[in-house]
Amino acid sequence: MPVTAAGDANRIIRDDFDLPAGAETLAGDITTANGCGPARILFLHGAGQSTRERQRPLRQALALRGCASAAIDFSGHGGSTALAPNSLAKRMDEAQAALDRFTEAPRTVVGVSMSGEIAMRLACRPENRIAHLVTIVGAIYDGAAFDIPFGPGFSAALRRPDSWRDADTLAQIRGYRGRITLIRASDDQVIPKEVSELIAANAHTAEQCRIVELPGIDHRVSERCAQDASLRELLARLIAD
Repeated sequence: MPVTAAGDANRIIRDDFDLPAGAETLAGDITTANGCGPARILFLHGAGQSTRERQRPLRQALALRGCASAAIDFSGHGGSTALAPNSLAKRMDEAQAALDRFTEAPRTVVGVSMSGEIAMRLACRPENRIAHLVTIVGAIYDGAAFDIPFGPGFSAALRRPDSWRDADTLAQIRGYRGRITLIRASDDQVIPKEVSELIAANAHTAEQCRIVELPGIDHRVSERCAQDASLRELLARLIAD
């Protein structure tokens, strides 16, 4: 059911939906405003206790710029079900289902933290027609970890030093022809700065690849964005650019 943000002259509207994806039912929404066209942006949240709500203020700022967006809670998060073990491969299938159902090309995909990997994989499928790939403190992972269910086995695969240097996405990104924006935080203690540099070094055919550093900010960019209007507007501009 559409929900209108009270008191906003631009009438930000959130249209909630349920999306079947494999054995799961995913909670999601499209956030738009008067004058927006179809949703062309898909947001993918991170791991831990994250849900799509962490990107709500940023998505509202984008709606006020005329950019409608879709977002889901991955299975096991927020309002989505958790009937089967989760993995990066499962998240990929869920993200693809949302992209197909609720966005139109040309598309932008925004991957936060763990979902940097998922956003990159989506962008590297030419049939998805993703014109702009955005990662916010985005991670990449050893290809061997992609199908392993989250848990001890997955964690063990990531403990190998610099395991992310063996990410399948580094080879995949070499054929991507759209634009890439890699947003990293100067005080990030989770994702090494070399991750964005390695992605950029492999983006041989991209129309544009830029690394944007956020000074004085740690890995919790989404939480900071909710409280910092200037940061929120910066990110909205970078995504909508």
